[in-house]
Amino acid sequence: MRGAVASGQIAEPVVVVLEGKAREGVQEGLAEGVTVVHASGSGDDTLADVAGRSADEGVTIVTADRELRRRVEALGAHVAGPRWLFERLGL
Repeated sequence: MRGAVASGQIAEPVVVVLEGKAREGVQEGLAEGVTVVHASGSGDDTLADVAGRSADEGVTIVTADRELRRRVEALGAHVAGPRWLFERLGL
C-alpha cells in the first residue's frame, strides 16, 4: 500500500484498519503516507468510526461487506469494492 501511495496510484491520506491476527507484525501509526490502525475489537466498528470522523473530508471505504457498506454510507462515506482497489494497485 505504501508503494501505491508513493507512486501516486492511490491518493493520500490512506488509512488501513487491521484486526485480529492481521495486526501482528504491523505497527500502528503513520509511515510513508499510510496510517495503520489496529482495531481493538471489530474491524467493521473501527472502519465505521473512521468513516464517521472523516465523512466531511470525502472518505472512501473499501469493503465487500454489504452491512458495513450500509453503515458507512449512512455516515456519508463513499464505498468501493475490492476490485476498485485492485485495479488501482495493478493487480
